[in-house]
Amino acid sequence: MHRLVIVSGPNRGSSFSLIEGENSIGRQMDNHIVLSSTKVSKRHCALLVTPKEVFLRDEGSTNGTFVNGTMIRKLPLKPGDKIGIGEFVLELVSSVLARVDHQNDFSSPQTYQMSAALQPAAMSEPARQSTDLVMEVPQDLPGKVKYGFEAKLMPFFYGLILKNQYSSIVAILIGALTFAAVIGSLMPVVDLAEKSIQAEALIRSRVLAKEMVDRFSPAIANRAESQIDLSLLDREDSVKMAMIVDPNQQIIAPQSRIGQILGGGGEAIEATKALKYFKEGHEKGFARFINSSTVVSFEPIKVVDPRLLKHHFAAMALVSIDFSNNMLESGSLGVVYGIAFTIAGIVAALIYFILMRLTLKPFEVLNDDLDQVLRGELPKVTHEFKIEELDNLWNNINSAIQRISKSGSGGGDFGSETVVNWEQEFAPMRALCEAAQLGFIAIDASMVVVSMNAQFEEVSGIRAEGVGQAIQQIARDQSMVSLTKDLFERVQGSMSRSAVDDFEFSGVAYQVIGAGAGPQGQTGMAMIFKRKD
Repeated sequence: MHRLVIVSGPNRGSSFSLIEGENSIGRQMDNHIVLSSTKVSKRHCALLVTPKEVFLRDEGSTNGTFVNGTMIRKLPLKPGDKIGIGEFVLELVSSVLARVDHQNDFSSPQTYQMSAALQPAAMSEPARQSTDLVMEVPQDLPGKVKYGFEAKLMPFFYGLILKNQYSSIVAILIGALTFAAVIGSLMPVVDLAEKSIQAEALIRSRVLAKEMVDRFSPAIANRAESQIDLSLLDREDSVKMAMIVDPNQQIIAPQSRIGQILGGGGEAIEATKALKYFKEGHEKGFARFINSSTVVSFEPIKVVDPRLLKHHFAAMALVSIDFSNNMLESGSLGVVYGIAFTIAGIVAALIYFILMRLTLKPFEVLNDDLDQVLRGELPKVTHEFKIEELDNLWNNINSAIQRISKSGSGGGDFGSETVVNWEQEFAPMRALCEAAQLGFIAIDASMVVVSMNAQFEEVSGIRAEGVGQAIQQIARDQSMVSLTKDLFERVQGSMSRSAVDDFEFSGVAYQVIGAGAGPQGQTGMAMIFKRKD
């Protein structure tokens, strides 16, 4: 079997399996292979697959079908041939027919048209079961990300917008973003603050324990425990416990607990472990967190044994710090989050209203302009907003208005405008160009194509089906649009209503002559293409 692989253009790397029989290609959803682009005709071409060959047939497309750079009408294909369709280039390769479980997203009634430039054909379930035609997952990383976003995530939101107001969905999305932003930004800050407080408490407990060792080691060495006074440490802010215990866990200081056994609580448990640690000969003190708000430090006290003339472990200093008062309480934390949510909510509401106005304003202007056009106060709707995705909508509306204006129907007072028969205006120029074998295309005052000859079709690959559409929609590349706009502006600004420029089609140089026609204020233009020798 065979398949088509996108080797150039949107969604490069994606591929389509071909079935035996006819495989239609176009931008409408009833085709076997759907290429969503304004440069692809509704039914652009078809591939007839037999056990022996693959045959390509153009279906009268506007922009033509190309095989290995040559425009064709009908042609047998072989693996490796490259097919040019609009902005897509597809390569025919050998393939094993792809099959999928019919319970996937593409067979679900909740799957809606993807906004990607390329998507699988929407077929009825019986047809799908008989062909098993699917779009394979792209192999490149950007393609995989786009495929996952459009095929897995977006159908859920497409379903929402069918049942809910657009404004409600936008409000929910902005609200979710605001909530995530506040939580995501405050939680690390609060966590960092708590860790800083814990670190400070740990350092303070270690410092106090070492200070006890330095101050009271002589008293321990001289067995003058009664001289040890820990009252100053007891009055230290956040000091929960400060004492000295001997290796048998008997309290040496403070005086109020002298001779008692240290027992009970987290400090006693950790003290037992610390005494064992120091008895084993370890000389370095350490600290432990016994819960989320308490840290305890232990430091060994060593004295010289006069009989053995060496240091031995005589006691241990213990300091416990309770830093719960320095931590944010739940009430305080709630206030912090409340303030953050209030500020973020105000900003989110402002963004919501700005976004809604930005979304709706172009359509409000469009609605007002349409109303004025229908009353005969404007010749066409204005296109002021820079929203590239809506360019085709404005162009199609203006094209429809021009066709309504020509027919003198549509419910508005179009009689107040001068109705121009553009085909009649350009007929003499077209006749001369055909006699001289020159390429000819004509546009009206709205840059809508009104006429072209066969020579221009052969030169450009643009088909006569493009008549009635804006030049921006049928041009094969942006350079053709730029040339037309430039000549159009120069013709309108010229006393002679003419201009000349150079242009290349497929590496062939042409001299292009722009000639104005029509009444003042509604100037159209003919473009004549003469090959340069």
